[in-house]
Amino acid sequence: MTATRNRIPEKWKPSFEHYQEKMESGLVFGGAWLLLITVSLYHISHTYFHVHDADLGQTELLLRLPLVTAALLALCSHWTGLPRWPARYFLRLMGWSIAGLALSLLFLFNKYEPIMVTQVSDAMTIALFGATVMALRSFTEWLLIVALPLLLFATVALAADLPILTLAAVFIGPALIMFVTCMLMAFVRVVAVDGFIARECLIEMATTDPLTSLLNRRAFMPLVQQEQARAQRSQAPFSVILADLDKFKRVNDTWGHESGDTVLQQTAKLLKSCLRHQDALCRWGGEEFLILLPETDADGAMKVAEKCRLHMEQMPITLSDTAITQTISLGVAMSDGTEEVDHLVSRADAALYLAKENGRNRAELAGPGQ
Repeated sequence: MTATRNRIPEKWKPSFEHYQEKMESGLVFGGAWLLLITVSLYHISHTYFHVHDADLGQTELLLRLPLVTAALLALCSHWTGLPRWPARYFLRLMGWSIAGLALSLLFLFNKYEPIMVTQVSDAMTIALFGATVMALRSFTEWLLIVALPLLLFATVALAADLPILTLAAVFIGPALIMFVTCMLMAFVRVVAVDGFIARECLIEMATTDPLTSLLNRRAFMPLVQQEQARAQRSQAPFSVILADLDKFKRVNDTWGHESGDTVLQQTAKLLKSCLRHQDALCRWGGEEFLILLPETDADGAMKVAEKCRLHMEQMPITLSDTAITQTISLGVAMSDGTEEVDHLVSRADAALYLAKENGRNRAELAGPGQ
């Protein structure tokens, strides 16, 4: 999916990496089981239902050992978490193993049992189909997993002076299936990326305020609830800050609602610049913003609130070629995780009301029993 990755917006790329890893992990688990079953059935069929001129049984078992090992290693990682490799490493290992097995058997039969060469074509078809599916991530992966072993085989075959026409005839069916599978994998990659983008768009629409690009109330409340649960376990406090723009109606009445939207957007950026990476900011509604400060006591939260207030006061916002100073009032409330989230926000709202009553452009701290 590397080529299609360019279609993913930068903000979604970390999520896409997780999405891609999850898809490939599923393919690793299913592919490992299929390989174990297939190689077992092939061994039974080839050993007991075909007459052989050459005794290659031990050699064939040795050649199957890397494939079985790769599949068992993938299953072990799925069940135990060890080894902790990315899924694409297991796909490469299984792809190389299955391609290497098929090509090695083709070489041996050409060398020691030519009568069996035509029967290897079916096994080659299955092997190259499977190896191509393992290259789900990108065409580059296909070059690495499939094309490279084929190139090595061609080099060895020429050096060993194997009959090229016979080999070409054997590869007609597998090559056709491989081409079709490559097209199918390209289609799967496009569908997977389109599905991911559509899902992320829906999530963003459901959780993001369209004007400010901040979290909305629906997405924000679970974060506060998670922090409350963490505070109960660790007995470490956290705080919230409810902020409200002062005399915002005057902005809309004087410069219009589009300018009011600009003020809200600039406020979101200014407030966000005052916060840490682990803090969360949401548009609570209208001109109100709610800030979550994990592992922050009352003193720390008041310092953040004062920083936000000063930042707003000292950074004028330009509206219709006019720079205005938009102030903000803030209410701070600290919690130890023992109270309901709604009550915590209500205490912050009461502190905000007090800040408004005391002249605006200030921060007030809610009392513990307010």
